[in-house]
Amino acid sequence: MSVILSDDQLAVRDGARRFAEANFGPARRRALRDTPAGLDNDALKQASADGWLSILVSAEFGGAGQGLQEACLVAESFGRELAPLPAANVIVAQKALECFESPETSAIREAVMAGDISVALAVCARGAASLTQSAGGYRLNGKTAGAPDAAGASHFLVECDVEATPALAFVPRNANGLSIASRRMADGGSVGDLAFDTVEVSSDFILTGGPATDCLAQVRTGIAILSAAELLSLMDVALARTVEHLKTRQQFGRPLGSFQSLQFRMADVHSAVSLSRSLTYEAARLADIGSPAAALTATIALAKASESAILATRTFIQMLGAMGFTDEHDAGLYLKRALVLTTAFGTTLDQRRKIADVTLASGAKEIRFREDNAEDQAFRKDVRQWLEANLPKNLRHLPTRPTFEEAGFWHRKLYERGWIAPNWPKQYGGMEASVAQQIILAEELGRIGAPEISGQAIGHFGPILQAFGTSEQKQAHLPAMLSGEKIWCQGYSEPSSGSDLASLRTRAVVDGDYLVINGSKIWTTWAHYADWMFCLVRTSPDVKKQEGLTFVMIDMKTKGMNPRPIRTITGEDEFAEVFLDDVRVPLSNVIGKIDGGWKVATALLEKERLNGANPQKCSYLLGKVKTAARSSGVMEDGAFRDRLIRAEIDYVALCATYAQIIKITETDMRTNADFAFAKLVAAELLQELCELMILALGADGASIESLDIGGVPLNPGLTYLQTRRATIYGGTSEIQRMLMARRVLGLV
Repeated sequence: MSVILSDDQLAVRDGARRFAEANFGPARRRALRDTPAGLDNDALKQASADGWLSILVSAEFGGAGQGLQEACLVAESFGRELAPLPAANVIVAQKALECFESPETSAIREAVMAGDISVALAVCARGAASLTQSAGGYRLNGKTAGAPDAAGASHFLVECDVEATPALAFVPRNANGLSIASRRMADGGSVGDLAFDTVEVSSDFILTGGPATDCLAQVRTGIAILSAAELLSLMDVALARTVEHLKTRQQFGRPLGSFQSLQFRMADVHSAVSLSRSLTYEAARLADIGSPAAALTATIALAKASESAILATRTFIQMLGAMGFTDEHDAGLYLKRALVLTTAFGTTLDQRRKIADVTLASGAKEIRFREDNAEDQAFRKDVRQWLEANLPKNLRHLPTRPTFEEAGFWHRKLYERGWIAPNWPKQYGGMEASVAQQIILAEELGRIGAPEISGQAIGHFGPILQAFGTSEQKQAHLPAMLSGEKIWCQGYSEPSSGSDLASLRTRAVVDGDYLVINGSKIWTTWAHYADWMFCLVRTSPDVKKQEGLTFVMIDMKTKGMNPRPIRTITGEDEFAEVFLDDVRVPLSNVIGKIDGGWKVATALLEKERLNGANPQKCSYLLGKVKTAARSSGVMEDGAFRDRLIRAEIDYVALCATYAQIIKITETDMRTNADFAFAKLVAAELLQELCELMILALGADGASIESLDIGGVPLNPGLTYLQTRRATIYGGTSEIQRMLMARRVLGLV
């Protein structure tokens, strides 16, 4: 999934791509293996001369004065072409030098921006170096290990301390007392261990106290985000070239991409890449606006991008088979670069430990991808106060769907407040909420544990009726959907037609001004309570199966409509089977045209998947898991913490993705098959969180009675059972993967 870029950002991306394509490429990256420094100085000067590496530097110092989002576009463009220089490190180092404000640093800064001086970042490294004051400035002693690109650097930006407070030192390679032991890395670059033995450093090149702390935070955030951006480019190339190979490579008389197991693998790579992209660019946006959550989100973005990049580049080689293991193919270059980037500033295990220290601490705040302005703060306060006053305690944090009566009560409450349809246009009675308001509502409903309402009308059919219905149909049905006066159910699945919707057999024959319908629908939520059903029926059996379907509205009181409740594994009669015996439906109830229902039906399914990507349920379940883990003591178990933090990383990535999806749908009301991955991620994450809750509660994990754990009501057994449906409704997870493979990646 792409992210929304402004026209100016598109210009940056396109310019950086043209430059990288014209100047870099695999051959130049391979050549690094033959150079002792592992750095192409000519490439460094070329990129510097065009100003790409000073994109973050303020205009007053001669830079472009852009933000991290624009810098990400440069890092991605350079990464796609395997640029033979550490672009992310150089970009961050150039920005960091702004912090050294003495006149003596001006000439150095200009030389760095010209590419005459290369700077390596000895930060986030192992070991420790300390400063002590001397007559001429400071003396640096100690060691720092694992500095990336040390062999080719002429200067080092070194993290150290002075009297136990953070400091930064800018040290030339030829400084007396500095020794460097460097090693070659898989991508042709290097890493080095620096030893400082009474190295004299001028005060002009030392940063201490608050300025050092701020600069270090800026460096760490920047390098994490730009490393993640470069990893994105490696994933993109690996995914695209793997898909192309699977489309063209023939095995066993058919394209490799036609094998379902390979389609599923590529769908998972696509999901990982899409999550990483949303998360990386949202992290960059937070950093650009100075959000307090920027540093943590940057670390999460790097952790997610690191895992995703290894998955994508490793899969690239695997799908190529033996040719992928040869040096003459480029696949190995992308894996090698990914391997280096995912270890340069801490491994994924290091990242997860850092994240856990923050997010698993008691009272930790949830990351938001929107900082509330004054208007948003007032809206959030209003929402929170209203929910506290109007949502009964017994309807909060339910383990399963609410009963029909409970859902109806809550629907009417939201309707009376005007919040029942946040994304509906005002012309149809909706709230027409801003992106910020939609996110705030989702966050606050999740925080308080609000129950689900029936989504069939508000979330699914209502928007479809607005897009495809006649003015008469809209006037007749939309108001009652909003008020909850009329309840709708969805007539898609049949006993022999579940996720394969086009194979349905319920028949409809035109008889004058009516359709006469015979057949049955099954697993239909609340059909025995509903007033109306929107339904897909077969009107032409002798054509391509997708072309002979019609979308129609049916009054459940019509003669011949016979619903029979079906009990689910949670013990509730949530489902029903509906038998249709000579049901006569006016042709005026057809949405669109006879035999034109497939377009309407798939649009509705895409809308359903979009709604299924909402992280609201994951939000409050994640909070419950943390409460349970702290209460039982399992939070201190290392294996549990690591598994939980993996889930939290995916949750934050899902939130970032959902924020991007809302932006996309706000500017383009059409839904997108690409959103299927978000529904898949949300559903599988929900189930993973339930698994973690079971582990956290131990012997009580299978309880189907309400438990009070740390003041939070939990019903782990019923919650676990109820979430089994998450990977089934709206098309199973397997169908989502097939959809992505075929409709998004083009594998058939």
